[in-house]
Amino acid sequence: MKKHLLVGAFLFYCSSVLAQDSLTLTDGFRTADGWTTRKVVSAGLVTGFLGGSLVSSYYDWWNANSQSFHFVREGFWNDYSLGIDKFGHAFTSYFYFNTFRYIMLWGGFTPKTAFWWSFGTTAFFAISIEVGDGLSPYGFSFEDLTANGLGLGFAVLQEEYPFFRNFSLKWSYVPTDGYRFPPRFTDHYDGHTYWLAFNMHNLLPGDAGNCWPEFLQLAVGYSVADQMTKRELVIGLDLNLRAFDVEQPELLLVRNTVDMIHLPAPAIKFTEDKPAKAYLFHLN
Repeated sequence: MKKHLLVGAFLFYCSSVLAQDSLTLTDGFRTADGWTTRKVVSAGLVTGFLGGSLVSSYYDWWNANSQSFHFVREGFWNDYSLGIDKFGHAFTSYFYFNTFRYIMLWGGFTPKTAFWWSFGTTAFFAISIEVGDGLSPYGFSFEDLTANGLGLGFAVLQEEYPFFRNFSLKWSYVPTDGYRFPPRFTDHYDGHTYWLAFNMHNLLPGDAGNCWPEFLQLAVGYSVADQMTKRELVIGLDLNLRAFDVEQPELLLVRNTVDMIHLPAPAIKFTEDKPAKAYLFHLN
């Protein structure tokens, strides 16, 4: 039953996006109603990303695990994963909103259209995941939904108030037992680090800011270790890819998306009950 609901939601979204304009191509590039091939492709990418995420969630978590709808209460900071899953929920909404918006802007949608569709699809995905969990052994978690809302809210703040663009959420991931396909990110929380990066070039006053390289940022990260029994704080450097100007739309899309990933850089990690450890290139 849930599978049919997910597929139905996916088809509804697809039809609602494409129904806004006629998509009959007239010259191989532009439609009579102003739609371009790039718009069609971008709408398809967002739809496919959203639908694929929902289908993947069904087979990863809910398939053959049906239960009556129920809620679960768990801590925000002291839950089974020491809160790393809540960082994951926040970053997922942050990443989805920005990625969907970048794709739609690349496709030629207006900033307002890209903003609201990205907001709506990200919120729809977050709620859908929790409803699916509510119908499975995991249970509907208000804490998880709150974390998703915080990530989405921060992305909206960055759009509405430019000052907040001096802070960015980032993620690095190297599973402790190696990569596999399809990935199961929630099976390897020990391999996650979630970062808050600071654009010191803009934040430092006067000459201090001018002397700080624009492409280099400070970052603070949070991770867990030893099968989610120890907390870790990471302090290091971060590469600000937005410092590098690009004009080609495709490169701009890639740059902005990749910039939400924390690339390997020098860092110091502080793990509970362990001595601090320095890294020339911190991975996870």
